[in-house]
Amino acid sequence: MSHAKAFLSLLMLLCSFCSFANPVVTKSFKSIKVDTLSYSFSPTSAQDAYINNKSDWRAITNEPLNLGFEQRPVWLVFTIKNTLTVNTSSLLSLDNPLLNEAQIYHFYNSKLLSHTQLGDSFSLSQRTLKSESLLAKLTLPANSVSTIIIKVSNSAGLRVPITLWQQDAYLVHKSKLNLIYGLLIGFLFSLAISCLVLYGFSRKLYFAYAGVITLILGVLLAYLCGFGVRYFHPNTPAAQQFMIPVLLMLTTLVFLPLQNQICEIKASKLVKGQNIVTSIFAVTLLFTWALPNVLLTIFCLTATPIVICYYLATTIVCMRHTPAKPLQALTVALIFFLLALAYLIIVVFGLYPLSRSSLAFVFICFFSSTFCLCYGVMKQFILERDEQVITQQTLIAENAAQDTLLKERLMLQEQAQKELESQVDERTFELQVTLRELEDKNHELEQLNMEDALTGVKNRRFFDKKLIMELRRSRREQTPLSIIMLDIDRFKSINDNYGHLTGDQVIRAVADTIKQHLKRPLDDVARYGGEEFVILLPNTPHNGTLDIAEKIRKAIEINQINVAGTFINITVSAGTYTAVIDDINNPELFTHNADKALYYAKQHGRNQVISFPIPQ
Repeated sequence: MSHAKAFLSLLMLLCSFCSFANPVVTKSFKSIKVDTLSYSFSPTSAQDAYINNKSDWRAITNEPLNLGFEQRPVWLVFTIKNTLTVNTSSLLSLDNPLLNEAQIYHFYNSKLLSHTQLGDSFSLSQRTLKSESLLAKLTLPANSVSTIIIKVSNSAGLRVPITLWQQDAYLVHKSKLNLIYGLLIGFLFSLAISCLVLYGFSRKLYFAYAGVITLILGVLLAYLCGFGVRYFHPNTPAAQQFMIPVLLMLTTLVFLPLQNQICEIKASKLVKGQNIVTSIFAVTLLFTWALPNVLLTIFCLTATPIVICYYLATTIVCMRHTPAKPLQALTVALIFFLLALAYLIIVVFGLYPLSRSSLAFVFICFFSSTFCLCYGVMKQFILERDEQVITQQTLIAENAAQDTLLKERLMLQEQAQKELESQVDERTFELQVTLRELEDKNHELEQLNMEDALTGVKNRRFFDKKLIMELRRSRREQTPLSIIMLDIDRFKSINDNYGHLTGDQVIRAVADTIKQHLKRPLDDVARYGGEEFVILLPNTPHNGTLDIAEKIRKAIEINQINVAGTFINITVSAGTYTAVIDDINNPELFTHNADKALYYAKQHGRNQVISFPIPQ
């Protein structure tokens, strides 16, 4: 019974092999993978390939064509049998969108039915079918066996998986596939944007690096699906073969600053070697534009795993010293990225005939890598936040302990305070009395500092301070400031004839007369010298200043001073100056102008008011 089952299984296997030896179009035909074909490098033209000696051809069975980095154009030949009684339209799909050029020839009965040009050498507008996939439309005659000859040339390796599709089935398959790829790539983009937004809120650089890596991997997957020629640069499709290794290298470089953010790497020979290799790798990336695609691809697939292995080794060493979830997540992300690179190396170099699921495996590896990165940076943020919380809690506990000690000290102080309260109460009254006396003395001292002891008006020190304040106000408010300088005429003769005591009474009388003529609180008079007074009049125009000075002069001239029964007639001379101040750094110039006017009045007859500028 077991022998019968084994024989039946072998028979079914042989039947399935025979059924897929060459594509056969039947009524139930949806799609057929063309895994059985022949290839050769010797033909020089499609006609030559059609009639060429079959001994020059090599057969491939049940595996897609992968010749590694073969630089010679390769010719492929296989047949398609149409068992239907009507002409059938189908689509021939070259499932590698990264080919420089593919020439597809359709022969039937030694006659060329169609010729289609595909590949990155042709822009999207030049292709017969406007698709990022490499498609050729074939019209298969009824009850026929057609011969398909394909010439493929590619500088970055010859990988030519082929599928024959029924048109409607291909449209359904392509729409589903594009929807899935679009959703997955869009999800990666949204994940990258989320990381960048988190960086904007937290200002943590590891969010930015994780977002950049995720964004680059999303763009890289778009290029691997062939979407670059449709959405990024439809007029330069050859750029996508250049962009894929560049994006791989760029992703590898961004891993380094992310590692530095998450790992506390200590200096060692391994770290030094990593820095040297990464520096050389980064410098090489700057000159990738000068390399041909084949050298760029080979360098990328050989150098990138070396750099990733360095990252992985240093991360593992760091994780041994300080095991943490972010380090573990970074390690797993690097491993997934390295697995994707290893798979790409096997596929591109043609080291082993793998199935057509390479793109799905790369998707899985890249998605796993980005998820691990996002988990790692989120865990790093949570750990840092927890450390901050622990630090704050520690500070709170220390403050609570200090508060407890402080309360104990306060209790001791309260006990001591109760003992001292009685003594303090006794001293308080004495202190209050002393403070009141000091306040009175301070007030008296302030009055002495501001007032002239003989006349009771303000002294020269007060005037100098008041002048600076009014100069600033005049400049700030752009209002006129006026000054009057008065001097008692022939005061020396009064001292000589009546004595100095009489002279002091005359000075007091003049001061009292001046105070009587100042009505505004802001107007001030000060004793400037022996028998000289100065009057400061803020916001007073020139005419008003002359009027006040003239009234004071007339009042002093009219009123006689009675000193011990002796009536003394005195006069005063005055000089005035009014200006809107521009420069407050030279207050002496303001008083100097009024003094000039006073000097002129004294020299030209006395008992008069002269304003500055002095009349000519």
